[in-house]
Amino acid sequence: MVNNENDAAAAAKPVTKTAAKKPAVKKAAAKPAAAKPVAAPDAAAPEYTFTKRYKMLTGVDDSSFCDKVVVHLNNGYELFGAPSITFNGKDVIVGQAVVLKKRPKAAKKK
Repeated sequence: MVNNENDAAAAAKPVTKTAAKKPAVKKAAAKPAAAKPVAAPDAAAPEYTFTKRYKMLTGVDDSSFCDKVVVHLNNGYELFGAPSITFNGKDVIVGQAVVLKKRPKAAKKK
């Protein structure tokens, strides 16, 4: 049963897509970008020697350890055996053995 004229008019008209709007979605406020850590200008990159035939690389399990392994791989070393991992109560400590690849001997000059 219809109580007034407005309700009767509304009931007679089908709902169109323009009439049924979705509620506005609020966008989350943009978070400020996290500042990247900047190395001190006087902090030099570690220097490695690449003459030893065998090395055991160790360190805290972080990106600097991974970088250390990659530097050695790029300079003629290859992985030797499985990596090792331990926990000292504070940090996760990892180790990886690397060996210097055998380089072909130079041909003898005549």
